[in-house]
Amino acid sequence: MGRILLIGGIGAGKTSLKQMLMNEQVSYRKTQMLDFSNVFIDCPGEYLEIPRFYHVLIDTSHQVSEIWALQDATKQRTFYPPKFSMVFRKPIIGIITKVDLPKADIKQAGSYLNYAGIQEPFYTTSLIDETGVAPLRMRLETLNELRNN
Repeated sequence: MGRILLIGGIGAGKTSLKQMLMNEQVSYRKTQMLDFSNVFIDCPGEYLEIPRFYHVLIDTSHQVSEIWALQDATKQRTFYPPKFSMVFRKPIIGIITKVDLPKADIKQAGSYLNYAGIQEPFYTTSLIDETGVAPLRMRLETLNELRNN
């Protein structure tokens, strides 16, 4: 298995999710450039928010086995263009973040991911109470087993 590419807008929770899944101290840190680890490639949110950087996401996707697209449930808009997932030739899963916050609208976040061409089911997560983190850890373990076989 290759790595997992994390994409999403600024503040969607890509780095925090990665830190949680890797059992690292979760602390906010603005991602300034592509961040490569053994498991993840973490992209700055600007790569999704500024269309002239789409090519970086597309080029980087060739180095991974799966793409995790995050949508912040508290955002009133999406940065994913219509059917954006169709440019990738890798499996892409949708993750809705910040579902525990008062302004979270899970249904709207899901419709944003659908708009991008990402198919359900979506993972819903909260890093505060770790809602939805266990299924993603299991997914990581399964991908790791496939890599080792």
